[in-house]
Amino acid sequence: MPRRVIRQGGNEYDRVASAFLTGYTLGAGIGRPDVVPLPTVKKTAAIVTVMNEEQAIPGIVKQLERLALDELIFVVNGSDDGSFKAARRSPRAVVIHYPYALGHDVGRAIGAKLSQADYLLFLDGDFSVPAEKLAPFVAALEDGADIALNDITPYIPLFSYRDPVTIVKQFLNTAMGRPELHANSLTAIPHAMTRRAIEAVGYAALAVPPKAQASAILQGLRIDCPASVDVVTANRIRPHNAGLGNSVEELIIGDHIEALKLASDHRGARLGFDDAVRLRSPEAEVAAR
Repeated sequence: MPRRVIRQGGNEYDRVASAFLTGYTLGAGIGRPDVVPLPTVKKTAAIVTVMNEEQAIPGIVKQLERLALDELIFVVNGSDDGSFKAARRSPRAVVIHYPYALGHDVGRAIGAKLSQADYLLFLDGDFSVPAEKLAPFVAALEDGADIALNDITPYIPLFSYRDPVTIVKQFLNTAMGRPELHANSLTAIPHAMTRRAIEAVGYAALAVPPKAQASAILQGLRIDCPASVDVVTANRIRPHNAGLGNSVEELIIGDHIEALKLASDHRGARLGFDDAVRLRSPEAEVAAR
């Protein structure tokens, strides 16, 4: 598939992939299956973290089975509903079960460690994403990206109306010299990574997504934002993620503090920003008097 089409992502990729599949099946004289072709021959996996998502899992499986995935890994953790059984109903799924809660980030790290794939697509078990919207993330990796982030820019408000988590996400990217990434982050799904990128940042760093992102930028890995999936309005409101100062907000901000510490260790206390106002050296202070 032409690189120009892969780089377009979104609707353009979907249109070309659908046309290819229609032409192929007509030429072969077979029925057109309900699948979405991926532009790669490399081994591709989906890692899905699940906690009490029994109702959402069938829809997630349906969409992922429309992709030509080599691996489908569910990390079911801290669930007291039928999530484990729901995931097991897929004959292609490998289901990892932990009786206690790990959190999405630790679950992703475990899934990535167990996977043997070259490309890894990361999802949460909250809701299903159409296969057509997932394919561009894999396409971005095939086009040379190391990390493909979900571009949530269309779904977030103007700066003055943003929540603390969105602000700290954008600050980290700006401090790392990547302002064009806006507030896009490995904390948001869907996103995809190459095996090379995962091994570069380390599996443990995946449990702290902003730290993994800072590490990737410091190492010069290529990070693209190939497509937009609205996970902002689709995100389920629960007691632990509602209201200012909720536990999820505190966790994510804490993760970004870790990432900023990593950045300051490499770029200095000012993270590379010029100190253009204050005169800090003794000589400068004497001269100013």
